[in-house]
Amino acid sequence: MIGATMRRTILCVFLAGCASGAGSLPLENPAALLSPLTRQSVWSVVDSPNAPPGTDGLYDDQLNGVSGTGPNDVWAVGDVCCYPQGTQEYYHGLILHWNGSKWRVVPFAKDEPADTYLHGVAAVSPNDAWAVGNAPYPNNQAVAEHWNGKKWSAVPTPYIYNNGELLSVVAISSNNVWAAGEGNFSAILEHWNGTSWSFVPAYTYGLTILTSIAATGPNDVMAIGTYYSISSFLFAEHWNGSAWTYEPPVNSFYSAGFYGLTAVSRDRYWAVGYGEPSQAQQVPQTVTEYWNGSWKLVPSPNKDPKGSYILNNTLYGVAAESPKDVWAVGAWTYYPGSGTFRSLFERWNGKAWKVQQGPPSLESSNNSAENELLNLTKLPSGQLWGVGNQTIPPNCCSETLTVQGRP
Repeated sequence: MIGATMRRTILCVFLAGCASGAGSLPLENPAALLSPLTRQSVWSVVDSPNAPPGTDGLYDDQLNGVSGTGPNDVWAVGDVCCYPQGTQEYYHGLILHWNGSKWRVVPFAKDEPADTYLHGVAAVSPNDAWAVGNAPYPNNQAVAEHWNGKKWSAVPTPYIYNNGELLSVVAISSNNVWAAGEGNFSAILEHWNGTSWSFVPAYTYGLTILTSIAATGPNDVMAIGTYYSISSFLFAEHWNGSAWTYEPPVNSFYSAGFYGLTAVSRDRYWAVGYGEPSQAQQVPQTVTEYWNGSWKLVPSPNKDPKGSYILNNTLYGVAAESPKDVWAVGAWTYYPGSGTFRSLFERWNGKAWKVQQGPPSLESSNNSAENELLNLTKLPSGQLWGVGNQTIPPNCCSETLTVQGRP
């Protein structure tokens, strides 16, 4: 499944994780922490539809982003292959909506470019949501689509010469929306002011890809990702209301990258991803870092049930219930077998990150079954939703995956 993910995402980084040397964090009262029993079995898989198969009778569906305004209004976006246009077959955006009882496929924008992948979504209200992505054909341009309560429509974004993609979006209000990604081999940040999208100068150097963006208000926005030189390194920049400034993460890895970001409160963020510990140990391991004016590396566990192996562990999404209750999701390599992937769940309890039990159906011993979670969101009601993809034998292809958490 990671192969499918890497085939579709533009950042061709091989995920991973954690190391030691975390800075100190303000800890909550241990007596107020959740008991171990409450950390068990809080997740369940929720049936989600797939787009109709193409002319070859096959489909390849994946969900990359999720956002909602309440228990009856949740959006999930991704992509699906294949549908015909002329003599070619293309991917197109896949959009699902949760109405409180079930997921349904919602038509993507009629004016969507022919070959579109949707990576992120941000819901402002039931009548106002944004989805962003890119259209590789014919010249890999950034894509933005807007929901007005009745339909999705494509909205023009600034032209980017030589590739452009938007990988994440955050909505502060209906006229204050930020999107982050990569264009012309540099970080790009775009802003919606209620009328149009425009470029805002980003802090960038070298090849930089911004993979996630989060905010608490108009003067507190964070964007994270990866920059590349000899190897790949963690990257972050912060908006204070007037300019973007570089906020150096702890880069104590041979290779590393950020994928997921969440705001806990003003000037408080968690970022997750992967890190390869050394040149001799180039196996992705989980990474979690905390920002409260500067980044601190916080130890995070890896799922490795057989001690003789060092397994690939990567975190893709993160969402905060409170300063002492933060969830992260991703994927880990399942052994014994061929090295297939299983969804990974971790939780911060105010003191430490711990691996959590996921739905039993995602921890199958069938080596032909794969699944991974690529994004996570928390609703105002406290519910958590995670999205990704799965392969359920004997099916040959990727299907949508949605999980709900009720901590």
